[in-house]
Amino acid sequence: MIHLTLPGSIRSKKNSHRPVTIPAKGKTQVMAWIGNKWRYAQVIIVTGKAYKTWELEAWQAIMQQRPPGFKLFTEQVTVKVLAYYKGHRPDLSGVFESVGDCLEKLIYADDRQIEQWDGESRVIHDLKNPRTEVWVDEFKDLLEAG
Repeated sequence: MIHLTLPGSIRSKKNSHRPVTIPAKGKTQVMAWIGNKWRYAQVIIVTGKAYKTWELEAWQAIMQQRPPGFKLFTEQVTVKVLAYYKGHRPDLSGVFESVGDCLEKLIYADDRQIEQWDGESRVIHDLKNPRTEVWVDEFKDLLEAG
């Protein structure tokens, strides 16, 4: 089992997307003012700055907390999350998505390995010490065991 503390109020990845207009190659249905003239454009959706900032800080914290010689989980895992937030209350499914994506390639190879979010995960209001506590362990199927 590994226990991690991610700093700051968690940011929901699913609520932080924003549209960005970029020049398009060839003609498209969309025209936009880019630079100093109208151009054919393409609108793409990118992850918001608040989430990207939180994710970068979380990655740095994970790298500092991983034990020396840590090997990625290769089998199914179970994850427990206690998200202590400051400000607006995040929804739990958004917390799961943010944590699942953040730990990918650092704790496990792919977030599809998450077999179970344990039944104790929740969000808790904490003005003084916002953080996200995460526990990851090998999944043990109790139904198959006996």
